Amino acid sequence: MAVKITGTVIRGEGNAARNNPVLIPLLATHFPEIANSSQFGTINVRLDQPLNKSRADIWIGKIIWQPVQRAERRLEAFGFVKIKFECPLNGPRYDCWIILPEGSTITYRDDEVEIIADVFIDTVAYGVACAIDMDHTPTVAAPLSFGVIYGMSFR
Repeated sequence: MAVKITGTVIRGEGNAARNNPVLIPLLATHFPEIANSSQFGTINVRLDQPLNKSRADIWIGKIIWQPVQRAERRLEAFGFVKIKFECPLNGPRYDCWIILPEGSTITYRDDEVEIIADVFIDTVAYGVACAIDMDHTPTVAAPLSFGVIYGMSFR
């Protein structure tokens, strides 16, 4: 079933722009399709209707990685949902992924998504209306332990 959810590009915390050059190559060893997404940070979108993110197209088990802004290493799992990202509304559509980091509060919120792309999307700007399109229903449930070590859960 195809789903289109409109939203607005919002400001993120800036961590992805610093961390993706370190993180994405580690994740790409398990999921090569995201390898070129390391250079652009993420696009944060506030959605106009809720999106259940407890199912994804792929889940990557826990990896150990070192965030740029922290002294300690993290043990973290990740999920990915394939989408088309339309920005601005009725504008170009880009193949992208919703990224679901286990330790990020945005992952468990149904009103926001964090998107990675393998190209620079020059029409993205804060406040721009956009949409995510899914031409499928993600079927793989999050691992039961997903989020537990961070005190969060889909359940």
